[in-house]
Amino acid sequence: MLELLASHPDERFTLSEVARRCGLNKATAHALLSALTAHGILLRHPEEKRYSLGPRLIAIGEAAHRGYTAIDFAPYVLRRLAEDTGLAAAAAKLEDDAVWVIARAGQDVADDVPPPRLPAIPPLGALFMAWSDEPTTEAWLARAPASEVVGHVLEALPVIRDRGYAISRATPEWHRLVRSSARGLSHDEVRALLADLGRHGALITALDAEDTYPVANVAAPVFRADGGVELAVMAMAPAGTEGGVTRTGAEIEQLGARVVAAAQELTFAVHGRRPLWSSD
Repeated sequence: MLELLASHPDERFTLSEVARRCGLNKATAHALLSALTAHGILLRHPEEKRYSLGPRLIAIGEAAHRGYTAIDFAPYVLRRLAEDTGLAAAAAKLEDDAVWVIARAGQDVADDVPPPRLPAIPPLGALFMAWSDEPTTEAWLARAPASEVVGHVLEALPVIRDRGYAISRATPEWHRLVRSSARGLSHDEVRALLADLGRHGALITALDAEDTYPVANVAAPVFRADGGVELAVMAMAPAGTEGGVTRTGAEIEQLGARVVAAAQELTFAVHGRRPLWSSD
């Protein structure tokens, strides 16, 4: 009943419509609607006798938001991902226009290298933007350090959505960014590195099964209940591995499937959902 009303926020439903669309008899539907209305979870128009969501759900939603999130379940999932792949595993979030690594796992994670915190300037943040709305994506693209980067990123976003994961290419620029992210690179230095990174194709789009590729990380999205990307789950080259890990296209696809499975496990844990796109 709540799912029906939530999925049609601009509509109001009569008792008969609710009963029919929820597969309930009228007596059961009336009892449920009356109870929910009495607690402010639903509102009933006094003249039209139609129901809509009520204000009590705001407080309930805020309380739910303070409950478990995907990051609470991440450590166990990341440990298994690291064990299964032999790579380092991490979870990152997009917050305050920066990509933050907030959890890591794997024996090869170097203790002397702080978790990266990098500005969400294209091409960084592409996994989050692949499922974002147009205004959010446009605002992100406007921060691109060079016009050539925008073209590469726009080509990569639909590929990421289609595959379900992003592949970052290991380059000297990427290695320097990760190693220096917490050690005082100036804003101009970061933008220059990102410009070079973006021009050289930071995101691998075309894969040939037998060719080899230097991979910095493979990342998949964890979705919230509203369809937004809450976290990125990554399998990546251990800290200090300048050349990344070399994999064939076929091996990358296998790795991508394993990372997607880990991300889906977290999505399911918080009852998230993958948003639908016109191309899906």
